[in-house]
Amino acid sequence: MKKNKFFYILAAIFATTSLSGCYDSREIDETAYIVALGIDSENQKSYNYTFQLANPLEMSGGGAENESGGSPDSSVQNFVVSAPDFYIAKNQLNNFLSKTIDMSHLKLIVFSKTLDDDGFLNHSQFLIHEREVRPHTLVAVASESAGDFIKKVKPTLEANTAKYYELMSIRSDNIYAPSTNISDFLDQISINNRTSVLPIAHSSAESSGEAHNPDELWVGTDSARIDSKNSCLRGMAVFKNGEICGYMNGDCAMIFNILNRKIKSCTITLKNPAPGNSNLVFRVNIPKSAGYKIEKSKNKYLITVSQNLDIKFIGEFLPEGFNSEDELYNFAKQTISQKFTDFLYDLSRGKRADIMNMGNHFKKLFADTTKWDPTLWQKIFESADFSVNL
Repeated sequence: MKKNKFFYILAAIFATTSLSGCYDSREIDETAYIVALGIDSENQKSYNYTFQLANPLEMSGGGAENESGGSPDSSVQNFVVSAPDFYIAKNQLNNFLSKTIDMSHLKLIVFSKTLDDDGFLNHSQFLIHEREVRPHTLVAVASESAGDFIKKVKPTLEANTAKYYELMSIRSDNIYAPSTNISDFLDQISINNRTSVLPIAHSSAESSGEAHNPDELWVGTDSARIDSKNSCLRGMAVFKNGEICGYMNGDCAMIFNILNRKIKSCTITLKNPAPGNSNLVFRVNIPKSAGYKIEKSKNKYLITVSQNLDIKFIGEFLPEGFNSEDELYNFAKQTISQKFTDFLYDLSRGKRADIMNMGNHFKKLFADTTKWDPTLWQKIFESADFSVNL
């Protein structure tokens, strides 16, 4: 009996000591954490990879801010590696550093707009198959250089860059840019009609997308600037067949987010057509995403987009030039409807990219999926008329 008791005591001690240790773990100060990655095309056979590494001792916050409100230089370090592919660049950096690279804290991937379809697709596949890279990592396209954008990021209201990226990746209320992660982007450009959108990463205060018409009643977002910031996500790059086919500004990105209900509320500013050109601001709530109806009339297709919006004018008095609230809201409805219609025609005639996936609604008209012809839908989409019902 005593022998059995002694055996159980030894077994308990052994089990306790074996569970308390981390024999295969890495110490924090022995690890280099990549928080952002920029991919630029140097030439047809080489890429420039900008790795932004965080100081692990400052990733939890607490560092002092510099005079401009951004993070201190000690919070991150940037390394640029030129290599034929991502794996060679990563291994080269790992050989150069004294610490072991870890990508589990990667929050942002920025692609150069000069990448071809293979560049976007291959790098997305490389990164999604990295065991440490999380599927919800945010992806963007740089308006100029991906490396320059990453180097110029100066977080505000955050003690370190890593925390800034983390909050940017999980937020869902960026009105003027889409939010696309690496997993969804790879799925969208590799299957079906291979269309997708990515936010545009600006490293300066330059305008995004198309030029604004000063005579337009819709007040554009590109007129706004933030002097203290030299980087932001605004507008979107449109992808077709795995490569960029055009760019759209922040207003179009907002319409995209409304139709897909990526945002639940926003404000829309319209110009009063009455003398004086005062601005009219409307608060908009989006109860659900848009509905689509496709009808054929003779040899022409009509795509009707129905969107429910709860709109309220922000103002205590009826604006000058309107005799009733009904007249005010009819004006808002017509102006917003026209802007939405222009957005759809730009996708159809200009970008020729069905980023709203209207083809899925057209596909329902076929009883047998073998009769579905994507090329037929593309021709219909590029020549169809659009009607917006608010």
